[in-house]
Amino acid sequence: MNSKAGRLILVALMSLMTLSADAQDAVVYSDGSRGEVVFPQGPRSFADEVVSFAVGEPDAGQVSERPQTTLGPPDYDSRNDANYLTLGCAGELVLAFTDNSLVDTPGPDLYIFEIGPYVEATGLAISEDGANWIRVGKIEGGKSAVDIAAFAEPGSAYRYVRLVDLKKSCRDYPGADIDAVGAIGSVRTITLDSSVLFDTGKYELKEAATSALSAVAEELRLLPKPEVSVAGHTDNVGSESDNLVLARNRAHAVADFLSKSPGLEKLAAVAQSYGESRPIASNETIEGRQKNRRVEITVTSNAASVVNVQPTRILGIWDSSEGLMQLQADGGEVTGEYGEDGEIIGVFSQTTEFKGYWIQPRSSKSCATERNGSLYWGRLELTFESEAQDVFSGRWSYCDGDPTSTGWDGNRLL
Repeated sequence: MNSKAGRLILVALMSLMTLSADAQDAVVYSDGSRGEVVFPQGPRSFADEVVSFAVGEPDAGQVSERPQTTLGPPDYDSRNDANYLTLGCAGELVLAFTDNSLVDTPGPDLYIFEIGPYVEATGLAISEDGANWIRVGKIEGGKSAVDIAAFAEPGSAYRYVRLVDLKKSCRDYPGADIDAVGAIGSVRTITLDSSVLFDTGKYELKEAATSALSAVAEELRLLPKPEVSVAGHTDNVGSESDNLVLARNRAHAVADFLSKSPGLEKLAAVAQSYGESRPIASNETIEGRQKNRRVEITVTSNAASVVNVQPTRILGIWDSSEGLMQLQADGGEVTGEYGEDGEIIGVFSQTTEFKGYWIQPRSSKSCATERNGSLYWGRLELTFESEAQDVFSGRWSYCDGDPTSTGWDGNRLL
């Protein structure tokens, strides 16, 4: 065995030993408001990496310059006003979990630790790969615990979280103040460097792989009814189709090894292939390509079942001239809210054209008929500049008149 291979195996084994020893038991954390939150996987539950941070304008000075303070368990220091990040007005933070993944379980799945007595309006999105996002929508007014059941795809595990300040307190409080982000609904993720397991371009497990995979098998034997998903990943060297096949064969090799290990004969192990489609580092460097060549083992254990429902699709949140506006799709109908208590109902006749109604508990003019129980309503038409639906302008009317009034404009925040 050469020294480089030995070091890689040693690193893999140390990582597995650390993860096995790390807080297998649940840990209770204070939510900062005299309440408590239980995290079944303890410190492992929290975000591990800052993927990106775009500070908003205005910002809050030094406390808007340290995104790393959002990693790990909550540790806000009220005496020294330290260990948190202020996003700034419309600031955006993207975090990643590396040794666990967010999943849907019964009850709340994600907890945002924001300091202070009030949760400022923040947009939330989650992603499996950091490229394709599912918008969960607004969190505010004490809603720090988030249940992703209405948005998550059945069986999916999410590694990335995006938080966007929604500009509701820009004058006095420049953006949300984030201490930590933790996955209550969490599954174990073990990442192994492909060079530990395979020779270049091969998918037969090499002899040195036994030590690393045996350590994984030992951990699985300690769990009640473990279920395993093995995902193969590559760099972008070579053709996309060849990389997909190589990653699939490598995932099958690892899944077969685990399911044939003593004591794991009944293990449910599923092999998946992503090829080069989900890089976690740049493919422009040797170090980045090595990180992308990996096998990820996701472990669940006797998890309570979650009813599979058709996920709600949040279309976006816009900063509009009528206040924050959020739209979501429910089948063919689009519903939403704007301002403090306004409602929106309608349809997209095409990707860039929305037609429907605005509804208010009160406005300056009442109608002869009701809509959704309110006498204060009117027609609404929104025109988006592109299919990305980032910018729109709108026309509206009172009651059932033709929409001719202008001034309902907006720009996407999430």
